[in-house]
Amino acid sequence: MKDKFLPYKLIGDATYPMWPWFHSPFQNEKDGLPRYKTHLNFIQSSTRMSVERTFGMLKGRFRILLKIIDIPLCHMLNLVATCICLHNMYIVNSNGFHMD
Repeated sequence: MKDKFLPYKLIGDATYPMWPWFHSPFQNEKDGLPRYKTHLNFIQSSTRMSVERTFGMLKGRFRILLKIIDIPLCHMLNLVATCICLHNMYIVNSNGFHMD
């Protein structure tokens, strides 16, 4: 059976094992990593840091993301997408929102 999520990958740090749907960095080998694996680890680390900074910014602006949210998991994607849209609207209107 083909996994419907297989084209998409989650990324994480080295504490997680490698799965077909999850990428963790290559572990150091006895003689060090080959150059291409070191480069892939760097790209993955950069991507992960960018995502962590993004969620840090969202949590700073939308305090609801700082605590346990008592909503069904299926609605969490909509909540995060709404926060991202509002964040982007705030950036476009650099003066901020006016409630008028």
